[in-house]
Amino acid sequence: MITTLREEEQHQHSNGGGWVSNTAKVDKSVYVGPHAIVYGHAELTGKVRVEGTAQVSGNAKLSGNVVVAGNCWVDGNTRASTGRIDKNERKQEKQERLR
Repeated sequence: MITTLREEEQHQHSNGGGWVSNTAKVDKSVYVGPHAIVYGHAELTGKVRVEGTAQVSGNAKLSGNVVVAGNCWVDGNTRASTGRIDKNERKQEKQERLR
């Protein structure tokens, strides 16, 4: 669960079982692993994968083949349609292209 939200403000994603706030938009094609969370006004589409204990929040918009893994946090206005973010990184820069 997302500890800062009430139970009725979140749900488990059907593809992976991770927690998603009701304010975030996550397509059914996106994988949100059982220990990952997506919240805020984040939008995830395509074949995005959120794995491990990764977090996606803020106004982040991820699409295509982006993989967010490990213990990293993607937030702010981050935009990406390809790439991998993992380990203990934090990405929060505007208009950043990930490789």
